[in-house]
Amino acid sequence: MRIPLANLLARNPLPKVGELMNEVIKTSERIPELIALLEKGDQQGVERVAKEISTLEGKADDAKNAARSKMPVRLLMPVDRRDVLKLISQIDAIADCAEDVGVLLTIRPLTVPNDMKTVLDLFVDRVLGTVKEAAKLIDLIDDLVESGFSGPPAERVLEQAAILGRAEHEADKIQDQCARVLFKEEADLPPVAVFMWSKVLNKIGDMANHAENVGDQFRLFVAG
Repeated sequence: MRIPLANLLARNPLPKVGELMNEVIKTSERIPELIALLEKGDQQGVERVAKEISTLEGKADDAKNAARSKMPVRLLMPVDRRDVLKLISQIDAIADCAEDVGVLLTIRPLTVPNDMKTVLDLFVDRVLGTVKEAAKLIDLIDDLVESGFSGPPAERVLEQAAILGRAEHEADKIQDQCARVLFKEEADLPPVAVFMWSKVLNKIGDMANHAENVGDQFRLFVAG
């Protein structure tokens, strides 16, 4: 029996990537609330939200596993199966980092230096903005698949990937500002607090890094 090509394409996992990204956004969007509670000194609230983030990350893992399990051994697309798996991993890693931020903030209560609050809020905002730019890229998947990864949809993907890259660069610059403020306050903070803050800032920044990697995978799709 001859199977219509459209039915074979429907089995491909790329549309499922959108479901994964939706769960990742839900997880990531809790980070500003987590930081706000930390700034207020509400450790009980921090621990509560951290647990909720872990639950959301679990749902993202379920979506990741669903996307992987529905992937056929051979793709009827001009993309490599391994590149699709890398895309899925990079999206999921955003949620993993969000969970890690919550875990770090429950290991040891941290105080936010007064001079760091404003730039920390800005940093979190820029990182979330970067993740949302990655989500816009995921929204272009259907058109990209239908176009055979070429033509105007491919051009839109490259434009959005460029926007995403610039957003990640801006987040990087704000992270540097956070680090400068932190080390300016180093003399007034316990060494372990400086160490933990460095890890927290890096994990928040990694959310933006993985979002940018999503853009890099799309560039590979179009280039291939």
